[in-house]
Amino acid sequence: MFRVNLILQITICRFNRMQMSQEKLHSRTVFSQPVQRLLVVGFLFIAFVPVGFLAFKLYQEAWDNAWREINEKHRLLAENLAPPINIYIDDHRNLLALLADEFNALDDVFHKDNYNEVRQKLDNALKHMGGLRSLSLIGPGGEIYMVAQRAGQQPPQQKNVFSNETCFLKSRDTGSWALSGIKRSPISGEPTIVLSQPVQLKSSPANAVLLAELRIDLIEKLRKNIHFGEQGHSAIVDKTGHVIAHPNPEWMKEIKDLSHLPVVQLMMEGNTGVTEFYSPFVKQQMVAGYTAVPDIGWGIMVPQPKREVEAQVNSLLRSQFTWGIIGLVLALLLAIPLARWITVPINRLAKAADQLEANEFYGDIPAISNHAPKEISQLDKGFRKVVSGLQHSRAEVNELNQSLQVKIEAATKKLREANSRLEHLAKSDYLTELANRRHFEKTLNQLLAQQNELSEPICIMLIDIDNFKEINDKYGHAAGDAVLVQIAPILKMNMRPNDLVARYGGDEFVIQMNCAAEIGLTRAREIRTYLQNYEFEWQGNKIKTTVSIGLLHPEKHEDLSPVQYDIETLLQKADAAMYNAKKKGRNTVVQISY
Repeated sequence: MFRVNLILQITICRFNRMQMSQEKLHSRTVFSQPVQRLLVVGFLFIAFVPVGFLAFKLYQEAWDNAWREINEKHRLLAENLAPPINIYIDDHRNLLALLADEFNALDDVFHKDNYNEVRQKLDNALKHMGGLRSLSLIGPGGEIYMVAQRAGQQPPQQKNVFSNETCFLKSRDTGSWALSGIKRSPISGEPTIVLSQPVQLKSSPANAVLLAELRIDLIEKLRKNIHFGEQGHSAIVDKTGHVIAHPNPEWMKEIKDLSHLPVVQLMMEGNTGVTEFYSPFVKQQMVAGYTAVPDIGWGIMVPQPKREVEAQVNSLLRSQFTWGIIGLVLALLLAIPLARWITVPINRLAKAADQLEANEFYGDIPAISNHAPKEISQLDKGFRKVVSGLQHSRAEVNELNQSLQVKIEAATKKLREANSRLEHLAKSDYLTELANRRHFEKTLNQLLAQQNELSEPICIMLIDIDNFKEINDKYGHAAGDAVLVQIAPILKMNMRPNDLVARYGGDEFVIQMNCAAEIGLTRAREIRTYLQNYEFEWQGNKIKTTVSIGLLHPEKHEDLSPVQYDIETLLQKADAAMYNAKKKGRNTVVQISY
């Protein structure tokens, strides 16, 4: 709101300046036009600016609303389809359980005296369970004892077609119900889903099993209820990512494997949300809501081509442009007669404005004609108020700008300081304030990538404090930390500004130098000698220690390619040299090269 008021004040101020500077502007060709024409142009300009600004904001808002609607609608559609699927499975599972209980009540479901009763119950169950394609009673050995099928279906050719069925084996062995993924029916060869329920036998410790083949066409019917746009649709896959229901019937027939699609992988992981992916079916980028069906692990997605969303927003944009043009035309038609009517009093107000400008906004505005339109009279009154409040408004705007500038500069300064501290902490060791291992290895990697362009070879010095554990054991870990802290400036003192000194870890330091092997060896010996004679101080105690130094100087050979100079190999070599120095009795320097 403040920005709108500020824009209005600035616009009024510019309009007043234009009127009060009429004679000066007449010398310029662009403004040497009749007041009537300028008013018409002004009306059009004032109409265009808010319309254009509003169109821009509406366009942005349209995109935001479109994506928000897509996210909510697609996700909710997918989530709303999950309960009917769950109900469909649960209802048939419960009906199978009831039928199994009826069979459990019989002394022997396989006895010949119970055959007619079992047949009747099986046929009635298939009749009332509209979602089943077939219903079979399987003996413990996997042979079909009895099967009920829909009209027109061929009976099974073999009695043991379900003997290796996973659901049959699970229900027989564990006594629990089971649900398969989409697969081909052992009876008809068509895609189906197998639902199994154990039947407890009084005459045998093993279980018989009721096996039901679910009708995929009913699930497809549920899926077809969700469609929108030109190519928006829904799809259902099992827990392995194979198509159960899809608008492409060929994919349903071949039980298409879609597990490679990112959105299907998200569903298989049990997630719910909205994502984008490329559809091999529609062959374009899609926006899809997706969810996983609880308990059974199926996935439901509701995709829509992204271009359809863009088309909706573009349609809204075209509508905005059309209405904007209509508004400008109407403004033009109204501005012309209105400009003719108000030209004379406006000119008088312009002359009064010139006089006010000459008097530095002091003095009164002459009264306009009594025949002036009511709006012009109101403009006269408003003009008087604007003149009186203009200076006050300008002062407030200037004060606000200065305050905002000060706050922005202060916030920017704090942000830079914080970034500088974070960058320092990321590169530095917290104890010694030397470079840390991560920064050292990153810098060394960069140098190795440019090793063929370096004017001097790379030297690496690995330094280990001798008998550091004894210092910690005798004086405490705080004393050991003090020794590490006091060594840090000594190492930096013996190096050039371009050399990198870092704490490598524990009581080890590492130095990267660009120099010849002889110079590197000289520096290593100087550091060893200096530290040998140095007395470290800790709470009045004088602590003496030495260091073992491994110096590595990689040399270039014509038969070695640059790739052999990698950071892992260099540091291993330097570490080996340092441990060799330890073996030689400590307080010594060992140099190796390759």
